[in-house]
Amino acid sequence: MSAVQIYQQSIRILKFNAIAVGVSLWNPDQFLIFGSYSIMTQMVIYFWCNFWTVHKYRHDIIHVMEVLNCAGIAFQLSVKFFIAMYNKTKIRGLLQTIEDELYARYPDRSSQEGDIVYIFAKKYNILLKVLAVLYCSTLLVFALYPLYIYYSERKFIPLFMFEVSYVDWHTVWGYLLTNFVQVLTYVMGLNGMILADGLLVLLVVHGLVYMEVFMIHLGELGKLLESYEASENEEEIFRLWRECLLEHQTILEYFSDIENINGGMSLILVFTGVFAICDNLVLCALTDWYASYLFLMICFVQMTIYFTVGNAVELKSDALDISVVNFPWHLLDGDLQKEYLFLICRMRQPIILTVYGFSDLSLETYMSILKALYQFAMMILNFLT
Repeated sequence: MSAVQIYQQSIRILKFNAIAVGVSLWNPDQFLIFGSYSIMTQMVIYFWCNFWTVHKYRHDIIHVMEVLNCAGIAFQLSVKFFIAMYNKTKIRGLLQTIEDELYARYPDRSSQEGDIVYIFAKKYNILLKVLAVLYCSTLLVFALYPLYIYYSERKFIPLFMFEVSYVDWHTVWGYLLTNFVQVLTYVMGLNGMILADGLLVLLVVHGLVYMEVFMIHLGELGKLLESYEASENEEEIFRLWRECLLEHQTILEYFSDIENINGGMSLILVFTGVFAICDNLVLCALTDWYASYLFLMICFVQMTIYFTVGNAVELKSDALDISVVNFPWHLLDGDLQKEYLFLICRMRQPIILTVYGFSDLSLETYMSILKALYQFAMMILNFLT
């Protein structure tokens, strides 16, 4: 398969998830489609059922925590839905940049740039499939717990702890309706998680590829300037320099749009992820409900993805700055040397992703969050002992 075919295969997976949750990213003519109204209706039903269940069991704090253990992820996905719909035009523009600047220009592996595009497209395709399988497998694991309780204690329990308002799940039809609503809600959540996390990784990975392509072209221009034929290739040098400037400007605009879209998502992810992790840490310590461990895994996987790609952008940005600094600018003509100063001035603001400007989206920030969560876990264990 070519790089374009691998990329289109990945896009088909994301399109399937987008249609399921009503995010019409690939339908520029419509802001909202039928699926959009359907998913918003499910949001209202889910949060109302959570509120109703919490109020019903308000005197049982452990049961309330079991009900709310997935509320953080649900709220996060709801916010991401509206952010994605609001920024649909920007997301479409970023995807168009990927297709025009990478796959249209380097469709095969005959060049160094084409080989890099193919390798990253292949790696992303594998990562997206692994992520989809990992998220989807959690539904099967959740379904095993009611089966375990039935065979061990001969009792029926719902898949999740939130109940459908005014429906008695102890009856046959009530049990079926409750599980239907819970499974439907969770499946929609899975599609939303695959779309949100997969789309972020898609945009960031191809941004890293474009930065790599820029560094290749800048290196080729540097070699040409240092060669003995530099004076005979002034037109080629001018063309390559203009191409490098255009690529650098495109990279800046590309990651600026990603930051505008992802900044709010990252902030919501951190707050809801920390809430869900703390809630499930307490449940792991006080109950034997193994679903809490599964929710912990989901939260950690999500946060790891976001902070890892943010750290990758930071590292690649440093490499890009080093390539610009090491460029033999003194061999350029006088006017081109002035243009080189613009690249140097732009380095004062590195290309990074942030948690809505509060902190860098990097592994250093992630370690700080993990340290705070570890202290919370130790506090809970000390309290229990």
